[in-house]
Amino acid sequence: MSDERLTPARWRWIGVAAATGLAVASWGSGSRPTLNRHILWPGLEWWSAQGGSPVAALVSLVAMAVLLLAWWRLRTAAVSVRWWWTTAGAWFVPLLASVPLYSRDLYSYAAQGALWGQGLSPYEHTVSELDSPWRDSTAPTWLDSTAPYGPVFLLVARGVAAVSGGHLWVALLVLRIVAVVGVVIIAWAVAELASRLGVVSAERATWLAVATPLVGAHFVSGGHNDALMVAGMLAALVLGLRRRLVWAAVLVGLAAMVKLTAIVALPFVVLLAASPAFPWDEPVRWREHVAGVLRPAVVAILAAGATVGAVTLATGLGWSWLNPAATSGKNEQWTSLPTGLGMAVGAVGHVLGHDDWRDTGIAVLRAVGLVVLAVLLVVIWLRALRHAADRALAVRSLGWALLAVVLLAPAVLGWYFLWGLPVLAVAVAPGTPRHTRTWLAVAATVLCFAQLPDGYSLGLTTTAVGVPIDLVATVLLVRAGWRWVRRSRLDPSRSTAQ
Repeated sequence: MSDERLTPARWRWIGVAAATGLAVASWGSGSRPTLNRHILWPGLEWWSAQGGSPVAALVSLVAMAVLLLAWWRLRTAAVSVRWWWTTAGAWFVPLLASVPLYSRDLYSYAAQGALWGQGLSPYEHTVSELDSPWRDSTAPTWLDSTAPYGPVFLLVARGVAAVSGGHLWVALLVLRIVAVVGVVIIAWAVAELASRLGVVSAERATWLAVATPLVGAHFVSGGHNDALMVAGMLAALVLGLRRRLVWAAVLVGLAAMVKLTAIVALPFVVLLAASPAFPWDEPVRWREHVAGVLRPAVVAILAAGATVGAVTLATGLGWSWLNPAATSGKNEQWTSLPTGLGMAVGAVGHVLGHDDWRDTGIAVLRAVGLVVLAVLLVVIWLRALRHAADRALAVRSLGWALLAVVLLAPAVLGWYFLWGLPVLAVAVAPGTPRHTRTWLAVAATVLCFAQLPDGYSLGLTTTAVGVPIDLVATVLLVRAGWRWVRRSRLDPSRSTAQ
C-alpha cells in the first residue's frame, strides 16, 4: 500500500496496533516485579534463564519503532487539536495495561509511599527497611537510598499505598492514573499556550509535545512523577499569561514539591504576569526593567514560599527534600555532560596510572557544571527581561533554561527531556534557524531508545562512544555560546531570534 493511501486515520490505527504490541510484549520484556539477574538484551531466545524474554524485548523495540514512524508520518497532517488528543489517547491507553517500561521507578514510588505509611520518613529511612514484599521489586540503586522527591508527591505515594490494599499492581495502576492526569493537564496547557502566544499552531505543538511516543513510554507506561511537575509548570504559565500571578506561583510551589526542578519556572512566570508599570514594548533603562518586575517578583516569592512552607510543615517530614542532591543513589552516565567530562578525566588518569582521577574528576566537574548552570540561568532570565514585551521569548527562555538544567545536571535520564520539550513546543516557531523544532523531534525519537524495555540505561554501556560525544558537544556549545554573546552585543535585537 502506498503512503498516499495511508490517510491520517490509518496511520493512527497503525500506531494503536504498535502501542498494543508494545504493551503485550512488555509482559516479557518490561520491568517485572521480579528483578532479572542480568541485562535483558533483544534476541531470538523465547525466555532467558536469567529472567525475561529476549524475543519480547525485540518485539518491544520493533513496536516502538513503528509507533514512532506513525508519529512522524502524521507531523504535517491537517487535523485538529482534538484529533491529536484522541490519537494520543488511543496510542497511550494500552500502555496502562503494560508492565512498567524503561524504568523501575514506579516500584520505588509505591515502596516509598508504603514506607511512610508504616511511620518511617522516606527522607530518613530507605526502602530496605520496608516491611513488605514490595521491597524486593525496588531497583537496587534506590533500595538503600532516601527519597529524592518533594512532600507533595510523597503524599500522593502514601495515599496510593493506602488505597491499594497491599496489592502492588493496584498501586502501580493508580500511580499511572495520577501520571495520566498530569498528561491531560499538559495536553490542555500546550494547546492553550500555543493559542495565546501565536508562534506556532496548537496542532503542531500538540503533535510535538503531547503525542510524541516519549510521553507514552515514560509518563504513561513508566508513570514518572515528572508528568505532575511538568503539568504544574505549564498550568502556571497559562495563569501567568492570564496575569493570575498568585495562583501561578502557588502552582509552581506545588510542582517544586514534586520535583525541585520546577522552581526554575518561577522567574519566568513573573515576567509573564508582571503588570506593565511602563511600556514593555519601548526601549527603557535596566533599572526601569527591574522596577517593573520587583513587586510581582516579591508577590510570587511570597506565594510560592508560603505554599512550600505550609505543605512542608503539614507533612512533618522536615526540609531535607530541598537538597535532593544529598540522596545517596549513585548514577554515573555520560548522558550528563559534567559526568561525561569527569569520565574523560578518569580515562586520562587511567592511562597515566591514576585511577583515582575518575571519582575526583566527576565530583569536581559536576560542581563546576552546577556553577555554570547557575550563571546560565541568570543570563537566560536577564535576556528575557530585556525583551519583556515578547511573551513568547519568556516562555521560550524557560524551555532553554530547563534543557540547560538537563544538560548540566549530575545525572540525566531520557524522560528529563520532557521537562523542556512542551515549553519549547509552544514557543519555537517552525521557521527558526537550523530547524530547531525538527531537532527537538529527532531528540525525542532517539531518547525513546535510550533505555532498554526492562529499564536498563544504555548510557551505562556506551561510555566509550558517549564520552567523545561529550567532548565534541562541549566544544560546540562553548563556540555557539560565544557567538551568541558577540551577536547580542553587536545587535541586541538578534538575541530574540531563537
